[in-house]
Order: sequence, then structure tokens, then C-alpha cells
Amino acid sequence: MNKKVKELVLTNTGLLLAIISALLYAFNVVIEKYYISYISSEMILFLMYFGAGFGLFSIYLFTRNKNKNKENKLTSKETPLIVLIVVCELLASFLMIEAVKRVDASLVSLLSVFEIIMTAICAYFIFKDPIEKNETVSIILMVIGCIVLNFKVGIFTNISFSSLLVILGCLCWGIENNVTAMISAKEPALFTAIKCGMVALLYLIIVLLRGTFNISYPALIFLGFFSYGLSILAYAVSTKYLGANRATLVFSFSPI
Repeated sequence: MNKKVKELVLTNTGLLLAIISALLYAFNVVIEKYYISYISSEMILFLMYFGAGFGLFSIYLFTRNKNKNKENKLTSKETPLIVLIVVCELLASFLMIEAVKRVDASLVSLLSVFEIIMTAICAYFIFKDPIEKNETVSIILMVIGCIVLNFKVGIFTNISFSSLLVILGCLCWGIENNVTAMISAKEPALFTAIKCGMVALLYLIIVLLRGTFNISYPALIFLGFFSYGLSILAYAVSTKYLGANRATLVFSFSPI
């Protein structure tokens, strides 16, 4: 296959995966908003991340024999990066669901475009990844959009606490997206399963300590596999072909 044609195919594959990731993740905020009246936020996150981790690990078990390239295997060198990814995911998910408790799901979803801005800032200043002109224009327009959106909740008179929670959550995801891009070529199903499994375990500990364990909504396990698991996997693979900046820009379709 011609090199240019191959690059085009890989780029289009990355674009398609990023769009699929955005579509699946779009259900996340709506699901959380619906169930938040029935069970604790920590329990919701435990069930959804458990479903994601279990489902992704199952995918890894069925596909691991197909990846025989030793260079694409996870090693102990990636452990610190995976730990950082887990910490960022835990903080981001907690901050986002706390915001969902306070405001409409649509507002949280729209404010989530700050993830693109934070990803670009982290990529440029921390990971030294250059930003193209068209990406810069997109980011500026998103900043303007976020200001206009926050005007509804009085950003110029009183900064919304819920908006701040979302922005901080997006910062955590911005760091995570860049780190994910660094190891996206190494068994994405396995490291995303590890990430979701570790986050689920941490939320389980919180749930048990608070005495709010409730398994009455097993549907959340199934929904978590799709909204979290497959979405995270599709995004991780898309960063392999597009890089963190471009993949996250495409992911911005999620609120729509």
C-alpha cells in the first residue's frame, strides 16, 4: 500500500474512532443525572467503572494472542504512567459527578469542551507537543463559547462553583489524555481495563466506608461498559493515529 494512502487510512480510522468515542460518552452525563436521585454518586461510578473494566479485560483476553509484537506489550516502565492516568481519571470523574448533582446535565456536557482546551495547554506547556494554527483557532472559539455559555450562570458577577468543578475535572482529563497518547500503542484494551478496574476499586472502598453499597441497579454495569469502557478504548486507539490534541478536538462532538 502506498505510504500516503496508508497514512490517510490510519488518519480516517482515528477520526472515526474519536467520533465513536464521543457518541458513546455522550450517554454518560445523562445516565449519571438520571440515577443520581436513586443511589449515591460513588456507587454509580463504581458500577459503571466496574462494567467498563470487566468488559475491556474480556476484550483483552479474546484478542491478546493476536498481538505478538513484544514492542507493543505493556512493561513495568509504563506503571508510573498508568498510576497517573488512574489518579487523573478518579479525580475527574468525582469532580464531574459532583457538578452533575448541582446543575443540568446539558450544561455539564457543554462545559466539558474545556477538556479540549486543557488537553492543548498541557500538550504544549508540559509535553512540548506543538499546536497547529487550525487547532489554535478551534481552541480560541471554544474559549469564547465557554464564556458565553457560563454567562447563563452569571460568570461575570459570581463564578459558578459547578462550572469550576467541571473545569478542574477537564484539567485532570487534559493531563490524562496526553499521558494516554504516550502509551496508546501498547495494548490499549489492557491498560484501559486496568485504569477502569483501579478506579472502580477505589470507588468501592469509598462506598464501603460510607456504608452506601447498593447493587440494585445492575443496568449501570452494562451501561458503564459502553459509555465508559468502549468510549475510553476507542479514544485511546484514536490518539495513536491522531495524537492527543486532534483526537480530543474530534471528541468535542460529544456534547452535541
